[in-house]
Amino acid sequence: MALTYDRGLALYLYPGELLRFGALHSLAADEAVSAEHYFVCLSTDAQGGTWMPLHPTRGKNRLPIMETAKTGRARFTQGVSWYSPTELWRIPHKAVQRAAQLAGDKSTAAAQNRVASASLPTVSPPGVADVSAR
Repeated sequence: MALTYDRGLALYLYPGELLRFGALHSLAADEAVSAEHYFVCLSTDAQGGTWMPLHPTRGKNRLPIMETAKTGRARFTQGVSWYSPTELWRIPHKAVQRAAQLAGDKSTAAAQNRVASASLPTVSPPGVADVSAR
């Protein structure tokens, strides 16, 4: 997968593999996603990026990303996606690559899932100060 990790890129990732390769998140261990989810990149630097999981259903304190703000494969673009502004992940680039492979993400440089930048929350680069090992 020859992708450039940048704001708005969405990949199908396996959280267990993310954690195994050094990812950190902002929630208690039992509150963070644990099954495969789409994650969208919010910001990056040379070592990794800040990502957040996208949920297919509404939930407590979740905010919507409308279908019109998404492009890519039909599996990703159909329907509203929901995110929690309190669930942020700091993920090394290598962890993203491994977790996408394990989850079966189908993205290529020519066929990417993306969310319009204007529909994403802003985070302070290069990461999230409150993301810690939990």
